[in-house]
This record gives sequence, structure tokens and C-alpha cells, in this order.
Amino acid sequence: MKYLFLPLLAGMFTFHTYGADNLRLPDVRCIGMGGNVGTQSILFNPALLASQERRSVRLEYFNRYMLKELGTFSGSFYYPNPLLSAGIDLSVFGFDDYRETMVRLSAAKSLNDRWALGVAFHYSFLQSTLLEQTQSRLSTDIGITFLPIDNLLIGMFVINLPSFSFGNDDIDVEDFDYYLAQISFQWEIINGLLITGSAGADSERTLIGNIGLEYAAFDSFFIRAGVQTSPLLPSIGLGYTLSGFTLDAAVVYHPVLGMSTGLGLSYTF
Repeated sequence: MKYLFLPLLAGMFTFHTYGADNLRLPDVRCIGMGGNVGTQSILFNPALLASQERRSVRLEYFNRYMLKELGTFSGSFYYPNPLLSAGIDLSVFGFDDYRETMVRLSAAKSLNDRWALGVAFHYSFLQSTLLEQTQSRLSTDIGITFLPIDNLLIGMFVINLPSFSFGNDDIDVEDFDYYLAQISFQWEIINGLLITGSAGADSERTLIGNIGLEYAAFDSFFIRAGVQTSPLLPSIGLGYTLSGFTLDAAVVYHPVLGMSTGLGLSYTF
């Protein structure tokens, strides 16, 4: 029975109150900055693909509350192109007896020097030894970015809207009914200092806000910190870049459940 309560625990208290969406987490860099995804994470805002200058491959692992059964592994490949930028994401959550998987395809286009538009389609499914059938979902994300001045970026997105579920109607999986709408900003105040913030609401009508910063202590070494509301989740992170490789690490503290950790490795070429 303890394995039954593990996914329920993740659904109730999963990181950054993104409901029970165990598959879609902010990048480790975003986590260290408080979770501002609207201007930082293509996995939430596909319009950010249009601002990418080089191809990239990313692998990440996030472990909730130091429990291996509540870990999410994700991989991404992004291919920028002047005509149409494209990307693919794969996420896996859980363990052998309870596993959720997502495959996501995204595309983005710069409309002009200030605006960009992106859309993504993804397929998610749940496999469990407790269920005889697989529950699946097909859904859409839409995102926009706006650059009013050179050092300020604004991002807006809606995820999982619309969303269509398939399989056994008696299986109630909150992940498959979850959506999030958010507006975010990032502002490079001075060289080496970036401030981010966001505000939004999810399908549970929970108001979500966060603020964070990133400071380039050296040319290739970054220090990050941030906090999110609902509940209050402080976070810190570090990043190091060398020869196209970037290593990111982050820690988040939950006032009841304790620490969660994330580690990411990316290569840009």
C-alpha cells in the first residue's frame, strides 16, 4: 500500500504547486531562481524557442523530498531556425509500479524584432500495476514573448488548454486536468545581474507568484536565489559553463516536507 501513497503524495505537494503535473517541471536553472518559467523554460513557454541562437541538448533530474520514487527525469533537444524553430521534450516520473511519461513537440516563430509566438503539442500517459488500462492525455500549450526594450523580456503562456483524455473514465488522474496561465518578466539591470518574476493562476484557482535573481560572479559561474508563494518555497542554485557544457544545480526547501534537489547538464553547439 505504501506505493499507492507515493504518487498521491506527489500529487498533493508536488514542487511549485503546479498541481499534480509531475512530468513538467521548471529547468534546474529556473528552480534555483524561484521557478520563473515564462521567460526561462521552453518546456512551459514554447515561444522562447525563437530566441535560441544555437542548438542544445539537455538532461535533467529532479528529486522531491529525497525520495527516489518521486523523481522526474527529462531530456530535451532544441533546434533554432530562422524559418521555424523546433524542439522535442521527453519526461518520465515515478518508479516501476507507477510511471508517467510525456512526449512533447514544440515550434516557434519570430513575428518581428519584438514579438515571438510558439505552440506545443504533447502526449502523456500513465502506466500502473494498480490499473488495468492506461490513461492518456493529448494537450496543447501556447506562448508569447515580447521585448519592449533591449534588457526587458515579457513572457505569457497557457499550458494544457485545451486537453483531451483517453482511456478508462473511472481513472481520476489530476495531472490530466491541470492547466496554468502565467505572465512573467526578466530584466537585466546591469551586466551580470538578472531579476525575474511572475504571477499566474492554475486550474485550482491558486494564485502563484515568484521572484528570483541570477548573478554572474565570474564569466562562467552563476549564483541564483529565489522564492515562490503557495506555499513559501525558497530556493538557491549554482551554474557553471565550460566549452559549451553547462552544469546546473538547485535546492528547494518545503516548510513541511523538507528539501528537494535538481541537477541538469546541457550542451550547446
